[in-house]
Amino acid sequence: MLTITPRARAELEGILASEPPPGPAVRVEVVRGPHGCVHGWRLGIDDAERAEDLVVREGDLRLLVAPDLEPLLEGALIDYREDATAIGFVINAPGAGHGHEHGHGACGHSDSG
Repeated sequence: MLTITPRARAELEGILASEPPPGPAVRVEVVRGPHGCVHGWRLGIDDAERAEDLVVREGDLRLLVAPDLEPLLEGALIDYREDATAIGFVINAPGAGHGHEHGHGACGHSDSG
């Protein structure tokens, strides 16, 4: 369903390192715009795993995903980038629309760049 690069995993583990095991998890959430279009993705720290959550494990790292997002995250890749234009996590989710970085969806518009 979801893949995380070694760099992104290391960065997330570093963020969560101060918490005792099992510690908080990383929640993967969708950012929706008008008409339910997928406009992007958000990663957040979450202490509460819900019974319905899908849990993706990468070593000690736990990613929590609401079950309705599973089809959108099919084949998705979480990466971490640090370059001249940006620093941070990038989610490429081809199942959410165009497949451009940040998981922008089609919803009747096109992305450029």
